[in-house]
Amino acid sequence: MAKIAIIGTGYVGLASAVGFAHLGHDVVGIDIDKEKITKLSRGKSPIYEKDMEVFLKKSLKKKKIQFSTDYSKVGSSKFVFLCLPTPQLEDGAADISFILESSKMLSRHLKQSSTIVIKSTVPVNTWKLVKEKIDRDDVAIVSNPEFLREGTALQDFFKPDRIVVGSTDEVKAKEVSSLYKAKKAKIVFTDNTSAEIIKYASNSFLAIKLSFVNEIAAYAESTDANALEVLNAMGLDKRIGKDFLKPGPGWGGMCFPKDVSALKESAREKNVPIPLLDAALESNLKTHARIVEKCKKALGGSLKDKKISVWGLSFKANTDDIRFSPAISVIERLILEGAQISSFDPIVKSVENLSMKVSADIEQNVTGADAIVLLTEWQEFKEIDPKEISDLVTQKIIIDSRNLLNKNKWEKAGFTFIGNGYN
Repeated sequence: MAKIAIIGTGYVGLASAVGFAHLGHDVVGIDIDKEKITKLSRGKSPIYEKDMEVFLKKSLKKKKIQFSTDYSKVGSSKFVFLCLPTPQLEDGAADISFILESSKMLSRHLKQSSTIVIKSTVPVNTWKLVKEKIDRDDVAIVSNPEFLREGTALQDFFKPDRIVVGSTDEVKAKEVSSLYKAKKAKIVFTDNTSAEIIKYASNSFLAIKLSFVNEIAAYAESTDANALEVLNAMGLDKRIGKDFLKPGPGWGGMCFPKDVSALKESAREKNVPIPLLDAALESNLKTHARIVEKCKKALGGSLKDKKISVWGLSFKANTDDIRFSPAISVIERLILEGAQISSFDPIVKSVENLSMKVSADIEQNVTGADAIVLLTEWQEFKEIDPKEISDLVTQKIIIDSRNLLNKNKWEKAGFTFIGNGYN
């Protein structure tokens, strides 16, 4: 078993730390946030993620994991993973200052012949800058991008479809790949720079695919076709595949918008712009706007003083992450149109700097509503009986941007049901 240090305990860092500890490695998680470290040391996860606290508490009990704000704790670790944020700058580029500052701090604490593993999503050739900051010939730099999905992060960690390892040192690369003990995963060995691009290319391709799907949904509605049937048939083509073919209110979260923008800016700097990325970003904003237009049309052309009940705030189900959430973007647009918003989310109970009411339950949420708009695909919403809330609303209108609900069930209860991609 190896001794591993994880720098940064956000979504990626915490999932990696808990995952490696469960596999039997000795792990120390380092973070400058004292409150977060105290919380983690007590077995409390600062993020909502399936089974995170269960695995965290087990590893703490077995003394396979510990947390600290002290960088010197990495001194006994052979592998040091950088899992720090790379937020988006105003021009769309990725901010790697946290990565570089941390690397400089780590240099004097690293064990002889240890390995720095860059797991954060970073712009091309960031590994070279990290190497400069470390400034030690005995320390190897390995690029090992993460492919963890929020809501299924631990599942993705334990059962990855591929593990990408980029390095100029074949021995170090194999050592890093073996840490995962993933016998069924495809191991991709490559150079550092290619490994960095793989993550950006993967997320950007998926974002482009989702944007195309939402454009087809809008086109299908305009022609009285059924986008769900169109997309289902498309997915039967093995070259296309059935995944990521569901229309929605737009794509979001911390990865897709940030990574698409970062790749776009990086390509522009290299004088090889990728117009598809610009189109995907523009299309995504149009998708948010289309949901608002559906509301306006359903309510006679104006949303001024209309009471809108919103279901879902997180960017997708099974997470509490509202960063770049399409739900938040749609709500902001509804408010600009003069609507009064009452929102409900099974996990998210507050949103800063947004003029809306966050309801404690569905009954409170829909009371007096002129329309209900479903924006996040929480399975809890499928269990709602439309008959039980029909007397609470002012107008029986529901807009299902995720095509999650049973249309016939809601129409039988007297609701005007508006789906996404069909009439």
